[in-house]
Amino acid sequence: MSNWKRFERRVAAKFGGERIPITGRKELDIRHPTYGIECKYRKSLPAWLFQHAVGQAVTGSAKSGKIPVVVLGEYNKSDMYVIAKIEDFVRATRQPLMSEQEEL
Repeated sequence: MSNWKRFERRVAAKFGGERIPITGRKELDIRHPTYGIECKYRKSLPAWLFQHAVGQAVTGSAKSGKIPVVVLGEYNKSDMYVIAKIEDFVRATRQPLMSEQEEL
């Protein structure tokens, strides 16, 4: 079995979803009732993001026990994206999320 297939199976297991075989795919890699999961598996990830930014979030969150996240945005664009370790994401989304009224 190829590495990317194993990766997709691992992602499906973490989320409690099911890997969709290539023959049955129209859009996503993982079938899940809540999330639309597309997997990307690469030999290496950008150092500026995963060594520096994520490392800074991990270090800064360590003493407080908070979940480290990195939020990305593109200049002059309104979309924002969150990067977190999969275990932290799954753990955090099993808890009630802060409502919009409770946001700082």
